Amino acid sequence: MNKFLITLVAAMSLLVANFASADGHGVKISGMTGALATMGDKVDGGITSKFNRFQFTADATMDNGWTYSGFFATEIKAAGTRSFALPTSNGVSIGTGFATISIGSVADAVTSLVPRIGAMVPGGGHDAGYQFLGGGDTGLGRGGVGTQVGFAEAYYAYNSSRINVALPSVNGFTLNASYTPAMDMNDSAGIARTNTANANVHGETVHVAVSYAGEMDGMSYTIGAGSISGNSEGNALTTTVATKDNNDLSVFTAAVRVAMGNITVGAHMYDNGDSFGAASDADKASNSGYTVAMEYGMGNITLGVAIAHQEKAMGTRAATDSTAGVGVASNVNADDITMFGIGYNMGGGVNSFIQYNSASTDDGNHVVTTDVDPSILSMGITLGF
Repeated sequence: MNKFLITLVAAMSLLVANFASADGHGVKISGMTGALATMGDKVDGGITSKFNRFQFTADATMDNGWTYSGFFATEIKAAGTRSFALPTSNGVSIGTGFATISIGSVADAVTSLVPRIGAMVPGGGHDAGYQFLGGGDTGLGRGGVGTQVGFAEAYYAYNSSRINVALPSVNGFTLNASYTPAMDMNDSAGIARTNTANANVHGETVHVAVSYAGEMDGMSYTIGAGSISGNSEGNALTTTVATKDNNDLSVFTAAVRVAMGNITVGAHMYDNGDSFGAASDADKASNSGYTVAMEYGMGNITLGVAIAHQEKAMGTRAATDSTAGVGVASNVNADDITMFGIGYNMGGGVNSFIQYNSASTDDGNHVVTTDVDPSILSMGITLGF
């Protein structure tokens, strides 16, 4: 509970400054910097600087009318753990009449189209700027043996190079599809890229997602659903079991967000099934969760509240191999987080927030319990340009 995993979802919505290059191509420079202070019960508090990040983007129109753009983004951090996803990345996009094709470290179809309900709470909730996962370094956050599974779904915003095809919206419907040749080709732990055939992630994956946006009786709404499928995990795991029969990846996630005047409500769910378990498991692995949130806007002030639930059961093989301290396959690890946030837009690209999180963790062992139920208060201020 005392570790924050930083994602860069918030950086996707930064304000952009435009410049003109000598050859007339549009050049954009954007970035964000901010400071975060946190304190609480049963956690390590402190003050840190996050989101020291900038991005260059250039675009042009070709003779046939197609558009072309490329970007380079990097995070500036002196030392220590880097952001969870996209610390340094680059990619290109080609816009045609029938689709926009993006290649490189670009957002996948599911990340792009499924609404992020936890981000409705100022301060980030569980899947935006200041993400933390209950039990992330114990039994709860482990999909198999040593595999981290985020709240949103497996490999949410993961920094692997891919091809994404986005079809034009038709009557409110939008369809995206992504192909990632190798999930182990990422740099989430640092600048250096890795390519390890036996890394403890699934290999090639396919993301498919669809969303629908519409209005009805004074309400506007967005519905998104997506699936992630792929082959099995690699075998480079800390294990005493020689037999490797990892399950293939099969994930489903969906969300709905409805706005009515100043009030926005939303719900999100995901189910990773037994993707991080073994086919031979007598007790099957599982991982699923949901989030319900409400946001109220009052000019420059935004109020948000959310409840998030995640639960996981280790499969038989993972429990046998585990060094996480949770060695019973039938134990269901569960985590509930209640989040309250107040955000204030100070103008000029400056935003501030205060967020309170109350967590309840159940390790599934009702004989010898090691449950930790922390309360966390976070305050931050960011500048986007």
